[in-house]
Amino acid sequence: MDINRMTQKSQEALQAAQTKAVRYGHQQVDVEHLLLALLEQPEGLVPRLFQRMDVPVANLEQAIEAELERLPRVSGGAAEAGKVYVTQKLQKLLVRAEDEAKRLKDEYVSVEHLILALLDQGTDTPAGRVLAQFGVDRDRFLAVLTQVRGSQRVTSAMPEAAYEALEKYGVDLVAQARSGKLDPVIGRDDEI
Repeated sequence: MDINRMTQKSQEALQAAQTKAVRYGHQQVDVEHLLLALLEQPEGLVPRLFQRMDVPVANLEQAIEAELERLPRVSGGAAEAGKVYVTQKLQKLLVRAEDEAKRLKDEYVSVEHLILALLDQGTDTPAGRVLAQFGVDRDRFLAVLTQVRGSQRVTSAMPEAAYEALEKYGVDLVAQARSGKLDPVIGRDDEI
């Protein structure tokens, strides 16, 4: 997979996953490291999508951390400083994520493609089993993704910033009017 065909957030997640592996004393970067990195991204799309699915993100993070604690650690002379390898499961996930991007006619592999690829693995990985325990499946994830993303395609290296842009930066005047939060004087000609 060409890392230049990944969005900035996807690249950041892979780098964070590698850092997590080193911090945990693991020789390999695996799917669980990547999922935890995606969940911890500041203002990331993945936590927002899970929140919309009513998944308690903090509890999900703890469950993934517990899975990482179970993995064997390497220390001392056997561990080369900062040298970690990508597992075959993670390599397959990255290839599947690229396939997901193509299927959705996207030009870059974004964080949602990584999650979809992870969900495709089912319960073959500890991360997949944890997601299943929290009720996250492909259909639910796609439904929420469609709500957030709409018909937008990933055509830049920073598409996540464009999702929900109106909700983040705009003001819904209709909603404010319905809730009585608009000043009733505005718009009346006789008051001018």
